[in-house]
Amino acid sequence: MCKSSVLGFVLLFALIFKLEKPSWKLFAIIAVMTVGVIMMVAGETAFNLFGFLLLMTASFSSGLRWSLTQILLRRNPATSNPFASLFFLTPVMFLVLIILAIPVEGFSGLKAGLTDLSVEKGPVMGAMILLFPGVLAFLMTSSEFALLKRTSVVTLSVCGIFKEVITIATAGAVYHDPLTTLNISGLLVTIVAIAAYNTIRIKKMKRKAVKDAQEVAAEHAPMLNAVGGSDDLDHRQTGERLSKSDMLRNGLSTSSEFDMPAKLDGADKGLLARPPENTPQG
Repeated sequence: MCKSSVLGFVLLFALIFKLEKPSWKLFAIIAVMTVGVIMMVAGETAFNLFGFLLLMTASFSSGLRWSLTQILLRRNPATSNPFASLFFLTPVMFLVLIILAIPVEGFSGLKAGLTDLSVEKGPVMGAMILLFPGVLAFLMTSSEFALLKRTSVVTLSVCGIFKEVITIATAGAVYHDPLTTLNISGLLVTIVAIAAYNTIRIKKMKRKAVKDAQEVAAEHAPMLNAVGGSDDLDHRQTGERLSKSDMLRNGLSTSSEFDMPAKLDGADKGLLARPPENTPQG
């Protein structure tokens, strides 16, 4: 039940780091979704203060981690690719896990576990059993990073809530885990909240796409206008040349079209006024 607080911490850090714009619709949907998750897992009565503090610390760290990861993916060129991010982050993850595992498990426990697996399944199958979950985790983390780069950290958390919905519904349908009326109501409320979140997210993406298209069109408008203006000038010049050709074929001439001198001497005037010799006289 306390794990549902992850969504609230994710939204909090997304607002702090300006990864999301505050919106009353978003707040309402996240609040309804949190209530639905609480209803969905209601029924656990055992409470331990130390476990509660550990869980809340983990939820707080999870919200901070995903927000910082999105900042790395979007604002740092070296980690703009999901696989590049994994290249830098995976060694750190490995060292942290080893440092935590050695005091808890001990070298003897790790060696005994690997030995038992190798004896029971064989060296090849034992290695495959160890590698297969690692490959799945690598692909899952890569998908999460790719989703973070293209959407937002809140969307990733909503996908995690949907995973819990699928897990609980499958456990009730396949393994016949008991689900009360409150649990089923929580499932329905959570699904409705997820659908509402997807609706506002799709509308926001459409508005952003239209805005980007308008900005691109405005950026290239001067170039298009310049090309259009030169085309118009070419059309006008072509029309003028065609008009001159038509006038020559028709035997017409004007001083404005052919730029004839304004003053002609008498001989030239007489030549122009004298009709041709082979022209019949009326």
